[in-house]
Amino acid sequence: MAYDVSVKIDLTKPVGKAGFGVPLILITGAEKAIGYTECKSLSDVVKAGYEASTDGYKTAELIFMQDNAPKKIAICSETGTAVEFLSNEKNVSKDWRQLLVLSSAEEDETSAIAAKIETLDGKIYFANVSADYVPKSSLKSYNRTVVFYCNPTDEYKLPVAALVGDVAGREAGSFTYKNLILKGIEPQDVSESRIEEIHKAGGITFVTKAGDNVTSEGIVASGEYIDIIDSEDYIIQQLSYQTQKLLNTSGKIPYDNNGIAMLESVAVNVMQDTYNNGIIATTADGSADYSVSYASREDTEATDRAERKYISGTFSFALAGAVHKVEITGEITI
Repeated sequence: MAYDVSVKIDLTKPVGKAGFGVPLILITGAEKAIGYTECKSLSDVVKAGYEASTDGYKTAELIFMQDNAPKKIAICSETGTAVEFLSNEKNVSKDWRQLLVLSSAEEDETSAIAAKIETLDGKIYFANVSADYVPKSSLKSYNRTVVFYCNPTDEYKLPVAALVGDVAGREAGSFTYKNLILKGIEPQDVSESRIEEIHKAGGITFVTKAGDNVTSEGIVASGEYIDIIDSEDYIIQQLSYQTQKLLNTSGKIPYDNNGIAMLESVAVNVMQDTYNNGIIATTADGSADYSVSYASREDTEATDRAERKYISGTFSFALAGAVHKVEITGEITI
């Protein structure tokens, strides 16, 4: 259901350079359709129609075995394609965020799915490709597709499910996708030059560092960091939801400075929560680096007041970001 609230964020960068979401296992090209079902355990997956021998069950198993597994997942089987599924507004309006696709089709659907997911607010596609996959230049424009270069095994056809399982249960902004330790999948036998090639193509893979098997990077296909996409989505979702809740539970929000203060307090609370999650940076004096400004009634337009439309709320913040590389210089004295 649409909210009476619209939130937009523009990411401003200097020159140079959450549990959040329900994973959806979408099985396409299936012999029979099985409706969208949310599952809190593997026994729920079986009840939904997926026996332990099926790839749908094994993908769910890989999600649930991670240390930060989400409280629930969703699973669905369609006789058609993923793009057809995503073109149905009823399917898109469901409470899922991270998309995993198990397809019986032989052709590569990654680009088509990525193009479609880019048009959907708040959704993100985790594509699994083989370690020797030839990157497609068309993917480089997409902010909502993660391309995971990891070979499937006999047991797990979709290794990227391990990555989704480890992140979907975490708070948005509290982690970065690089150097995540995943369970149930093997590191890839790829050279340093191949890893660099994958990163330049906007992909990530799974490798061994300091004895741990970890993700090699944390970027989407465009090269943007995944945690930034998560942070933007989280703020938009929370500010929309919390403001709508205020509208729902108040007799009315008066169009005066008292009512505007009520709206502003929601934004402040969301910003503070976002800061607590690690999305917003800390200033030199130790305070949260954000600002919220809701114009007073006197500074709004009469036409907006007549239409009962308040459009003068703004906020800004500095992203905390994350450390992905470290360089240390030392010296020896004799």
